[in-house]
Amino acid sequence: MGVKHLAVTSDEEYFDHPKYLRKSERKLKWLQRMVSRRKMGSNRWRKAALMLAKCHEYIANQRKDAAHKISRYLVDNYDWIVFEDLNIRGMVKNHQLAKSIADAGWRMLVQFTAYKAEWAGKQVIAVDPRNTSQVCSECGRIVKKTLKERTHRCSCGYVADRDVNAARNILHKAIGYVPELRYGQLELNLF
Repeated sequence: MGVKHLAVTSDEEYFDHPKYLRKSERKLKWLQRMVSRRKMGSNRWRKAALMLAKCHEYIANQRKDAAHKISRYLVDNYDWIVFEDLNIRGMVKNHQLAKSIADAGWRMLVQFTAYKAEWAGKQVIAVDPRNTSQVCSECGRIVKKTLKERTHRCSCGYVADRDVNAARNILHKAIGYVPELRYGQLELNLF
């Protein structure tokens, strides 16, 4: 799960982040200004507040619909679905990413996928997210990257999108696979 793409699979499938809140910010700003200019408790204030509430509800329903569609796709196409066990509450405290994380609806996606998978008899697993984007999924080396770097490049020659590499590492953690380092170096345990 991420901010650029809502979710990425280890098969290199990307689910785009629709950014419904970001797209509706202008209208929300206009409605909030309308509510604040009305006299609190008046009929015009109630009507403006109702319009604002309906706009927020519409955005929430759009987010829910996208999460339902993606979770249905995941459950229909995969027997094992593995997510990072992210501390979303802690991540929302970062004021740089808070709005994007809240707009993505990660927790909703995980919850919808979990109950649909349980109903379908499939399995959802949560793994520790530590170093999933830093470790090379091909050889197991740790390749330090900043958040700006979107491509994973390892000295073993493996080049992939950062999110695809992380998705493969998450899958490896779930099944207990540990890649062997090439060129006669020691194994690196991902756990």
